[in-house]
Amino acid sequence: MRSYKTSHTKELIKQAKTLIALDKNVVKAVVEGSFEKIPSLLSEFRDTKISVLKKFGELSIVENVDDESRQILERVQREFPTDNIIRHLENNSEKDSKFFELSWEEADEIGSDLLYSWISHYEFVRDLFKVNTLIFQAIIPTELRQYINEARNCFAFQQYNATISLCRTILEAAAKDICEKKDFFKPHGNNVIEINPEKFNQLIKAISRGELKKRAVKLYYREACPVVHGDPSVTSDQALRILQHTTEVVQKLYSFNKV
Repeated sequence: MRSYKTSHTKELIKQAKTLIALDKNVVKAVVEGSFEKIPSLLSEFRDTKISVLKKFGELSIVENVDDESRQILERVQREFPTDNIIRHLENNSEKDSKFFELSWEEADEIGSDLLYSWISHYEFVRDLFKVNTLIFQAIIPTELRQYINEARNCFAFQQYNATISLCRTILEAAAKDICEKKDFFKPHGNNVIEINPEKFNQLIKAISRGELKKRAVKLYYREACPVVHGDPSVTSDQALRILQHTTEVVQKLYSFNKV
C-alpha cells in the first residue's frame, strides 16, 4: 500500500508540473496573440487538471515530500490564470455548458475509480443493515434525525472515527430535546445551547435512572469521548457496538420519559 502511495504521489507531482507548464503556455499564447494555439492548449489544460484533481481525490494525505514538491502540489490546488481565461470565455459564450463540467462518461469513470476503490455498493448496504432502525413514539427534532442518519451513513461508508464522534452528538441532542419537552428549560429555537460534559451530566441525571443512566454515562464519557479528543482510532466492530448501544440508549431514554 505504501509503495502504491509513493508511486501515486510521484505521478501526481509529475502531472502537477505539467499543469503548471500548460498554464504558462496558455498565458504566453494569449499575450503573444497566438490564438490558433489556444483551443488545443485549453483542452490539454482541462484534461490535465481533471487528472490532477482525480489523483488528489485518491489521496487524502500526501506525506514525505521535499519542499519543492510541496510547493508544486500547493500551487496546483490554487487558481491559475488559465482558470480566469476559461471563466471569461464561458461568460462570453452563448453556450450553456461549462468547460470544466464533466461528461457522464468522465464522471462515471472517475466516480468508479474513487468510490469503488475502497468500498462497493454491497458493502455499503450490508453495513447499513447492521445498524438498527430507531423507532420512536414521539416526533424527534430534525437535528437529531440528521445526526442519526449521518452516523449510520458514516458507518456504512467505513468512517468509523466520525461514527463515534456523532454518537456523542446524538446523546447530547437527545438529552437536550427530552429536557426541553419535560420543561426543564425552555427551547431556544435556532440559538445554540452549548452542552459540555458537566452540562450533559446534569441533563442525563434528570432524565434517567439506574442501569439506563449508567449506560448513557459510560457511552458519553468513556467510549465516545476519546475519539472526540483525537486519541485512539476505532475498528469496525467497536464503531458498530458503540453506535448500536447509542441508538438503544436514545430509544430507551425517550420511552422512559414518555415524550
